[in-house]
Amino acid sequence: MRPLVHVVGGGPGDPELLTVKGARLLREARFVLYTGSLFPEETLKALAPQAALQDSKGMVLEEIVGRLAEEARKGGVVVRLHSGDPGLYGTLLEEREALEALGVGVEVVPGVTAAFALAARAGLSLTAPEVAQAVAFTRLGVRTPVPEGQDPKSLARKGLTLAVYLSGMHPKKLSRELMEAGLPGDTPVLYGHRVGQAGEEVGLTDLEGLARLSPRDTTVYLVGEALRAKGARSRLYDPSFRHRYRR
Repeated sequence: MRPLVHVVGGGPGDPELLTVKGARLLREARFVLYTGSLFPEETLKALAPQAALQDSKGMVLEEIVGRLAEEARKGGVVVRLHSGDPGLYGTLLEEREALEALGVGVEVVPGVTAAFALAARAGLSLTAPEVAQAVAFTRLGVRTPVPEGQDPKSLARKGLTLAVYLSGMHPKKLSRELMEAGLPGDTPVLYGHRVGQAGEEVGLTDLEGLARLSPRDTTVYLVGEALRAKGARSRLYDPSFRHRYRR
């Protein structure tokens, strides 16, 4: 059989937010390569009791791919554990391409991303009828550039909900750019630091308050009017709204 690596989305760090499939693969795993800076090692030891664990945070792509290919060829369940969802701000594409070039197959298992875990923790919705019907995942362009028109400042002008990743060290810059885009200073901002992990902190502020937050890595920001929408009733459950299941 072709060697196989399971790329598993570990979610935000709360073991109960793993998918059933992801949790099963970790239980069965013989080897797990994970990012220790984002996923708690003690949590992983309990989830993958049979596995040899290796932290990838100090490795480069070639080392990661080489080790995964080596372990996959030995057989058994081999897991590359990504935080959140593998398809969002991760290295899924480059790892998959490199592994396949070595004759190793890749199966991807999705995970709960931090923005959804953060909204759920606060009991808030990212969309609201007649307020915001679109969500954009974005980041500030600091060390890594962002394509033109896809940065928070550009997207803010569209009135949608922003989920801002990889920008926790620059709250003042984010606040400034969003207000320069025309968002009022009282626009709600939900922030979460290490959501789902020990030391979690979740809070609600606004764009003016965002500028006063301390810079901290692994902080996610949700920005938009949907976060304070109230009394906005969807048409789906309105008595006057007909569809094939209710006339």
